[in-house]
Formats: sequence, structure tokens, C-alpha cells
Amino acid sequence: MNPINRSLGAFLLLLAAAGPALAATCEELRASIEARIRANGVANFSVQAVELAASAPGKQVGTCDLGRKKIMYVREAPGAAASAASPSAGPARAPVITECADGRVVRDGTCKK
Repeated sequence: MNPINRSLGAFLLLLAAAGPALAATCEELRASIEARIRANGVANFSVQAVELAASAPGKQVGTCDLGRKKIMYVREAPGAAASAASPSAGPARAPVITECADGRVVRDGTCKK
């Protein structure tokens, strides 16, 4: 066996052995991306893997399944997750009433002019 064939065979064997370790599943990759986003202080978001050709809201932040799926990130409004989880989460917030030094009374505001 000549040295080139031997080197090529060794490379292919190494690639075959490393392939599964290099190809993370979509779920593993999605979880990794979620962890990095949470580490940056973002609380209300979603990350999901969808088919590459599918139309999906948000920003594409990666691919998985050998390029057949894309990973989409959507940042949600601060109250969206809580209100979507339980529409009747509680009573509406009462307005804050403030009496200013000049005698004015304001609702949900400040006394500055």
C-alpha cells in the first residue's frame, strides 16, 4: 500500500470516528444557544429548530441536522410569556397616584414638568 493511500485511509477513518462527535443534534444545539442567550441576561425569548425551507418568525442563529434545519431566535415582549402562559394571571395593575409638591395629582407619571 503506498503512503498516499495509507494517509487517505487514516484520514477517512479519523473523520468517520469524529463525525458523530462533531454533529450535535438539533436539540443539543438549541439548548446550547438558549444557555448562551440566558447568560447574556435575556429572559423572554424562544429558540426553535424549523425546516430550512419553512417560513418562521425571528432571526436565524444557526443550522443543524446537516443543514436541513435552521435554528430561529425570537425575543418576546417582557409580559408576553406570562400572559400567554395564563391569560387570567391576576387582576389588572392599579394606577399609581402621586401627589406632587405643587399640589397636582398625577396618575402613572412623574411630577416633573
